[in-house]
Amino acid sequence: MRKKMTKRVTGLCIVLILTMLCGCQRGDQNTNQEEKSKAETMSFDFLSEESDAVWEDNRVDDLHAALNAPIKRITIEGESGGKSQILLGEGGCTWFKNHLFGSYKNNWSGVSGVTAEGDEFSLKVELEPDRKGNHIYELGPVSGKNGYVACYYEFKDGKAGEYWLYELDGKFQKVRCVQAKMNTKEFLRSLMGDAEGNFHAIYSETNGKNHYVVVSPGGDLIFDAVLQYFGSLYAYGDGKVAACDVDVFSTYDRWFYKADLESGELKELAVSKDETIRKKMRSFIYDATPAGEQEIVWCQVDGIYAYDLQSKTVRAAYKWSNHGITPSIVDQIAVTSDGSVGVLFEDENGLNYLLLKPTGDKEEIKTIAFAVSPYNKDEYEKMAAQFNRRYPNYAIEIRDDYDELTLMTQLGAGDGPVLVDTEVTGFEALENLWQPMDGFLEQSGLAEDLIPEVMELGIIGETTYGIVKDFRIETLLVPNSGPADWDYEGFVSAAESFRGAPLTYWAIEGKVDWRERFFEVLKGGVTDSYYLNEKTGSMIFGTPEFERAVRVSEKARKCPPAGEGDALRNGEALCEHVDLLIVPQVVRLRRRIEANDERIIGYPTNEGGRNLIVAQAPVAMRSTATEEEKKIAYTFLKTMLSKESQMVQTNNNLSVRRDVLEYQFHQYEHDVEMMKELGTYDAAFAPELDWEKDEEFYWSLIRNGKVKRPFSAGAEKIFDEEFGEYLDGRIDGKTLDDHLKNRVWLYLQEQK
Repeated sequence: MRKKMTKRVTGLCIVLILTMLCGCQRGDQNTNQEEKSKAETMSFDFLSEESDAVWEDNRVDDLHAALNAPIKRITIEGESGGKSQILLGEGGCTWFKNHLFGSYKNNWSGVSGVTAEGDEFSLKVELEPDRKGNHIYELGPVSGKNGYVACYYEFKDGKAGEYWLYELDGKFQKVRCVQAKMNTKEFLRSLMGDAEGNFHAIYSETNGKNHYVVVSPGGDLIFDAVLQYFGSLYAYGDGKVAACDVDVFSTYDRWFYKADLESGELKELAVSKDETIRKKMRSFIYDATPAGEQEIVWCQVDGIYAYDLQSKTVRAAYKWSNHGITPSIVDQIAVTSDGSVGVLFEDENGLNYLLLKPTGDKEEIKTIAFAVSPYNKDEYEKMAAQFNRRYPNYAIEIRDDYDELTLMTQLGAGDGPVLVDTEVTGFEALENLWQPMDGFLEQSGLAEDLIPEVMELGIIGETTYGIVKDFRIETLLVPNSGPADWDYEGFVSAAESFRGAPLTYWAIEGKVDWRERFFEVLKGGVTDSYYLNEKTGSMIFGTPEFERAVRVSEKARKCPPAGEGDALRNGEALCEHVDLLIVPQVVRLRRRIEANDERIIGYPTNEGGRNLIVAQAPVAMRSTATEEEKKIAYTFLKTMLSKESQMVQTNNNLSVRRDVLEYQFHQYEHDVEMMKELGTYDAAFAPELDWEKDEEFYWSLIRNGKVKRPFSAGAEKIFDEEFGEYLDGRIDGKTLDDHLKNRVWLYLQEQK
């Protein structure tokens, strides 16, 4: 209970007052609910998707994409690998590789990529006509100029004996060459040119020291400084170069320095010293680069941000989800001399080069807000990106910053976000705030693709008010010699008479956790609970039945580890809790119960033992949304349930789509075959798939399932607080009983 608790302020009393004061909104809904529901089943409007149109980035942010191109990695048949690197510069995105074929005479250096104009290129680089093999050992861009610098080593005794530095033009043709007078024999690992013709490089000594050096156009070493940690080079301003030093061992602080050639010292950039930036650099970011002495740009999970030291302002320059981009990681970011931002990112399709230009005049597009829990934000951001890519003239704004009391007040007044992740607000008790959606699945063409038992989680009474996108199955196992079935009374009686612990669970570690799980088994949901029925108001607090449950909970102080069914086989635990979130768990569970002489009994319910179908809270729509807002929202929900969106989910729950489930079974079979090929196969961890039996087993779990309808936020809050006090030893069982009886009664009265 407490582990899953979300901090909530329900504001339900305020909602009730506001809805009564706002004309006769609530009265109308209660009086005409049946007519309204019937009307809503008649028609659903969706946005038109121009599937054949060429995608063009919208101009809603400070930056927009002039180019979004895949980067192809070229591999030649027969090669055995070689040094490879990808770099961003004024000329675009370049992938450099030394292609090795077992003989230096056959080896060669090649580059490929995409120019800033969007043209693909691929060519062999030969700097000296009489040289065989690789011609480049390190390649880098020139700051502020469409050109490159390269390094070639003359080897002596396995080390770099002589350094030859080259300047190349934008077509990788040699402009000049100089022999560098270096005080080391180590290999360079980062190289860049500046507007003055100097060569900037970083190398590491065997003692761990990292040197930042500058070589003059004539080849003289004119700067040498030691970085504290691990450095890299960035272009900024009008042809300047900065060295970034990162504390990769603890704080992940970043510092940006320039080489002061007169003093011979590293000088930290002014923007790097700013406390706002220091704090931001310690947080999780993909990459950061200075854009000038007073400016810095960085990438993070939700987009690209910029900071200006003079105005002390942070601005969101490019939000991924606004443009339908879902990067799994950002490898590099670079700011060019004209203010463009180059980004190298990876997504499900591979590497991509994104070139962002300043927008100028922005566009007006229709945006609706979607209030989500911070826990679910990343998931919904990806789905919003899918929507925004398909419909660039519309946008879903994912927001997790709503003050919960304010949000409830807005919804009660008929205002606020159009879509709501009801993890934030609660669902069933707020029926009058939500838009009925009966017929949505049929008219969107999704009904046949989805698992109907799971979609019941969005139903209140007999009307659909919410849409769920994924789920998990929770169940209890017993030995074959254990109880045949149980309802709540049967479970408590079995636990009472059993000499061992009431239950076991692999993830529980402490005594409090075991007892918490015992009370959780009895809690059930809003329409099916040992404690109360929130719909009817009946409850057992203050009765012998609840006193008995508290007594039995004492037996949960000594729950043993679950092991792989050890606690059940040895008679130490009555039952074992199991979560099923992914297909491999389903496959392993079927093998386990066959091998261990176990069976699934399910959670106790009023109807006997059932597997619980549990979902993240449904997504609901504000009932007062305009027709245009509804159209956008319905289209987003349709996108959310599409196969494309379901395939990129990150929370590892089971999909509500049948075809995605089929894909997950195929993927599991593929993974097993790959493990066999790699010699890492473990039959206990990944049993071979038996399609017929394993799929039938999965569907039997669903058929014997019952949707778990969680209590409203207010009731959950009471349970979490009072059971928490009891489990922590701050109140006794009698006080727990009294508190629950009084607080739950008062809460139920407020809902009438």
